[in-house]
Amino acid sequence: MGTSEWVKRGPGKSNRRLLEGLALAGAALLLIVGVVAFLQSRANEKLAADANVPVSPTPAPTTPDQVTSPGGTFPPGARKVAVEFLQTALARERLAVAWELAGPEIRSGVTRAQWLSGQVTVPPFPVADLEASGFKVNASGPDKVVAQVLLVPEPDTGYVVTRYDITLERANSSAPWRVTYCQPYAPPGKYAPAE
Repeated sequence: MGTSEWVKRGPGKSNRRLLEGLALAGAALLLIVGVVAFLQSRANEKLAADANVPVSPTPAPTTPDQVTSPGGTFPPGARKVAVEFLQTALARERLAVAWELAGPEIRSGVTRAQWLSGQVTVPPFPVADLEASGFKVNASGPDKVVAQVLLVPEPDTGYVVTRYDITLERANSSAPWRVTYCQPYAPPGKYAPAE
């Protein structure tokens, strides 16, 4: 390329085109992320509205004997209770088993007869293979576990991938584990229970 070509074209045209392309790609990525976030929030609202079930109250405050620390392990007994509760309560199958695994915090507001008729305080979800989804322990202690599980529905069920937050507690080291909280996660301001 001769000197006259360089002067006519200028050194910055190709760089400017590259920057414009990168800016366009960044804007497109932001648009896609925004659309996905919007659709997820709409899907969560629709699930809550379609569920039309009572929403369990916020978990009871932690007492000193239920001290937890971040992370930790999922005790095998607590994990077994969590899996069985999700497979029964969310799937609306064997509801008598789910009632026995539920703590008073989740049972509040409904009678056993109402629960057994399907008026469960946990929104439903088609749970097929829960073990494949896996749990993430947020906090644990000797008598309390706070975890989350990502549930992936079968195609064409009308459900979207949803994270459920779940808390299990027991009165002492020899008492059975009970589920005291179980709700789909929604960022603050994104979820309003069906009235």
